Amino acid sequence: LYHAVRTVIRAARAAYRRDDGRLPGTEMVQDPNCRTYIVKDRALARRVDGMTAYFCSPACAEEYERRRRS
Repeated sequence: LYHAVRTVIRAARAAYRRDDGRLPGTEMVQDPNCRTYIVKDRALARRVDGMTAYFCSPACAEEYERRRRS
């Protein structure tokens, strides 16, 4: 009985250490304007200085572009 319980506890600990809290298939990106993290598939993508930036909303994208111009 002791060995069975020990095996279960060790397996649970190993699984806990491997779990980093991310859901499979989701990638988070950070909005450079408000610093909010959003799911990449739902983010608004814009090209800024040759690189792709991801925004949580059109308002954040416009504010970011306005700040970059001034």
